[in-house]
Amino acid sequence: MSDTQMHDTIRALYEGIFDGDAWQRSLGALCQASGSSHAHLLVLDTVHERVLVNQEVNPMPEAVAVYREQYAAIDPALPFARRMSVGSWYIDSRELGAQTMRQSPFYGEFLRQIEQSSVMACLIERQPHYDVLLSLQRPRGHDHYSPEDARALDWAIPHVRQAMALRERTLQVSALAHASSQLMERLPFGVIVFRDDGKPLLANSIGETWVRRLLPAVSIETRATEAAAAAREEASWQLSRPFAEALRAVSNPANPQPAQALRAADGAGRQAQVILLPLPPAHHLAMDWQRPSVLVVIHEPGAAPMTLPAVLRDLYGLTPAEIRLALQLSSGIGLPEACELIGIRRETGRTQLKAIFTKTATGTQAQLAHLLTRLGVRV
Repeated sequence: MSDTQMHDTIRALYEGIFDGDAWQRSLGALCQASGSSHAHLLVLDTVHERVLVNQEVNPMPEAVAVYREQYAAIDPALPFARRMSVGSWYIDSRELGAQTMRQSPFYGEFLRQIEQSSVMACLIERQPHYDVLLSLQRPRGHDHYSPEDARALDWAIPHVRQAMALRERTLQVSALAHASSQLMERLPFGVIVFRDDGKPLLANSIGETWVRRLLPAVSIETRATEAAAAAREEASWQLSRPFAEALRAVSNPANPQPAQALRAADGAGRQAQVILLPLPPAHHLAMDWQRPSVLVVIHEPGAAPMTLPAVLRDLYGLTPAEIRLALQLSSGIGLPEACELIGIRRETGRTQLKAIFTKTATGTQAQLAHLLTRLGVRV
C-alpha cells in the first residue's frame, strides 16, 4: 500500500466519525491492500454468544443469515477470539493449520458455498459485554492468510480503534445535546447565552423571540414581510436601560458585576423581567471560552413563576444542599448561623459555600447575596 493510499484510508476512518459511509472506503482500501474480497467490523456479544455485523464491504446478507442460523456454533475462530488480546490477530492457517481447515465443515461447506477460502481477524476493542473485531476474508483460489499479511495491516489498527472511540463519544455528545435541547424547550422562561459582543450563542424558542428585542441590530434572516412585522413588534418593547450597556457591565472581565436586571414593557401593557448573569469560563453553557459569556433569562407574566431554587438548580447546577445554604445566606445571616439553622457542620458549610462561589462566579458572601437579590424571582 502506498503512502497516499494509507493516508486516504486513515482520513476515511476519521471522516467515519460523522459519516458512516466513509468507513466503507477505508475498509475497502484495507481489502485491496490485503488481497481480500470482504471485510467486516464485527461485534461479538459475549453475553448472548452471538455475532453482529456493524460495517461491511461487499455485503452478503444471505450468507450472514446462514452463518447465524447454521454455522456460528462451529466457527473455529470464536474460541480463539475469546482468548485474544487487543491488537492481536487470528490467522486461520496459523491457528488451525491446513489439514484442520480442509476437514472442517465450516470451511468445506460454508466458506466453500460463498467462494471464500481463508479468514483473519484482529481484536480492535474489548468491553465487559462485547468484543469488536476487524474480519477479512480471501476468495477461493488465493493463498491463505499469513502472519505477514497481518503485519502489513498493523499500522491501521490504532486508527480504527481511535476512530471508533471518537465516533462513540460523538454519538454520546449528540444524544446529550438533543436531550439538553429538549429540556431547554420545557423551561417556562426564555434563555439566551450571549457573547460579550452581543452575539447570541444559544437560545431556546422563547429566548429566540427576545434576541432582537434586546439587541435590534442582531439580525436573523427572514423574508421581507416577516422582517418588517418583526421589526414593528420589537420596536414596541422598551427597556428600563439599554441592554448593551447591561451586557457590557456584567461581562466586564476587569470588574464583572454578579448580575444585572432590566424591566421590559410594550405598548400593550405586557411586561417582562430580564436578568443577566455572568458565566464563568468553565461553565458548560459558556460555549466560547475565548470570550466572556452571559446567561440572559427572560420571565414574562403569565408564565409559570420562576423560583430561586429552580433557577439555582437549572442555571447554575447547584445541588439541593448548596441551594439550602444559599437560600439561608440570601436572608443576610452569616455562615455560622446558616450552618446551625440547616444542621450541618461549619466545615461542611465552608465546602458547600466554596462550591457555590465557583458555580455562581462570585467570590464573597456579599457578592452572592447581591446576585441572589438581583435575581428578583419568587422564592
